[in-house]
Amino acid sequence: MLPTLTYLQFHLVFSLPVLALLWYVAPRYAPTRQRRATVGIAILVAIAYLYTTPWISYMIRRGAWGYADGAVLVRALSIPLGEYLFFTIQTVVTAFALHLIGFDPTFREGDFDRAPRFAGVAVGLAMVPIGLGLVLLDPSFLYLGGLIAWVGPVLALQWAVGGGYLVRTPRTWIAATLLPAAYFWIADRIAIGMGTWYLSPELTTGVAVLGLPVEEMLFFAAAGVMTVNGLVLFEWVLDWNDRRGALAGTTSAGETERDVPGPEPPADPDPDVVDD
Repeated sequence: MLPTLTYLQFHLVFSLPVLALLWYVAPRYAPTRQRRATVGIAILVAIAYLYTTPWISYMIRRGAWGYADGAVLVRALSIPLGEYLFFTIQTVVTAFALHLIGFDPTFREGDFDRAPRFAGVAVGLAMVPIGLGLVLLDPSFLYLGGLIAWVGPVLALQWAVGGGYLVRTPRTWIAATLLPAAYFWIADRIAIGMGTWYLSPELTTGVAVLGLPVEEMLFFAAAGVMTVNGLVLFEWVLDWNDRRGALAGTTSAGETERDVPGPEPPADPDPDVVDD
């Protein structure tokens, strides 16, 4: 049996090297785009802490998953320090993968179409009662149902803002979601196999793919898609605002020109006056 890694050792082996590699190969943008990309990542990291901490803390206190003896050195709100580091690491790794794949945040006509926005909102909001219903249905659905209910409001908000943009760029955000998730699936499966952490058999479905619980697969995919959509929509909204400002400036300049009176036209000669 492989030796058990502590949570911090897990990051040293699996998380930090891939983070450093992606940082090294990440594209370097022009100053404005670089600044926007950096601000977007910082905002998403902050949101990850604010939105994820209560949910993770609740799941750990309920016993949905736990950690091997000696694998955790420090906790806060029942959450190990390594888990808090994961909030940042997964967000930044996913962001670097997104920028490495590349995406175009340009606003286009049709991005505010109502149909995809309403559909996304409907699906996201429906996930809340569905997830909570699963939790109430049976204890084995605690992790799965709680995950569905946790993700739903974020997806509803994101699609309410930019559903038209997301529906015309699926290849970008799906690829940027699944590639980092696939890496974390492998790392997670190894950590579970080594005993660094484990899932409760009573509070999970027991369904697994190649030994990886389906709840863990969905968690990394869900966290990834929320991160990717948040990043692309942040820059897309800024581009829309730039275009709106430029259009407003052009319109204002045009109105000013029309308001300036031109030279008076020459008076018509008097038809009754005959030149000598």
